[in-house]
Amino acid sequence: MYLKNVLILKNEKLSEEIFKLTFKDKEIAQKSKMGQFLEIKAGEGIDNLLRKPISINNIIGNEISLLYKIVGSGTKKLSTYAKDDKISVLGPLGNGFPDIKNKEVLLVAGGIGYGPFSYVVQQIEKWKLFYGVRDKKELVLDEYMEYEEQGKAILVTDNGSYGKKGYVTNELEEYLKISSKDKVIFCCGPKIMMKKVSEIANKYSVTAYLSLETYMGCGIGACVGCVQKIKNIRKEKGWEYKKVCKDGPVFTAEEVIWE
Repeated sequence: MYLKNVLILKNEKLSEEIFKLTFKDKEIAQKSKMGQFLEIKAGEGIDNLLRKPISINNIIGNEISLLYKIVGSGTKKLSTYAKDDKISVLGPLGNGFPDIKNKEVLLVAGGIGYGPFSYVVQQIEKWKLFYGVRDKKELVLDEYMEYEEQGKAILVTDNGSYGKKGYVTNELEEYLKISSKDKVIFCCGPKIMMKKVSEIANKYSVTAYLSLETYMGCGIGACVGCVQKIKNIRKEKGWEYKKVCKDGPVFTAEEVIWE
């Protein structure tokens, strides 16, 4: 884990709400694993007191990119930064996704939950993407359509403005109905989607790894602001609280207790 001030190479506006920020750092690039995240601090003041957790979107050489959406004052401030501006970066943090061999990895993402998958597809041999958004305007990266043309992606929109209309979880289940053998799921997105993916994974006896999204303060487990109920038969209640930032953000679907 490193704490550094880094220079922004570019901070691209991909849509009204979605941006892609890139910076260069050899040590962070070499240390990072798929599914990990960084804690970013942009600016001073009470609104930017806490760092913002953002998944590592991609690593090419020593260049690290972060895909993020404006959801509050912190990310709004970050969106105003430009080339050669400095930001404070803490990371890489979290456990990340496991290295899977000899199985097909089904990548299930909703909205900005696609964040970590640009890097994931570089690290695994066999995969297929199931990606759902509300509207085609959220399909901001060229790689989505490239993967679709290659037969590696099923794109779904809520309103039918692109690809299939409906919910991405329906497409996942239809795919598993054909064959669930030698499949593993990596999932990141809204909680309601991940809960449904957990149910589907259980139904078809497929191991699913979920990258949980929640508010994080410190990113290192000190503030205890991002706890999640996780099954633990050794505990009297049969569960315990675990810190998403430190023990996760990736957990297996079978151990997560949804409320």
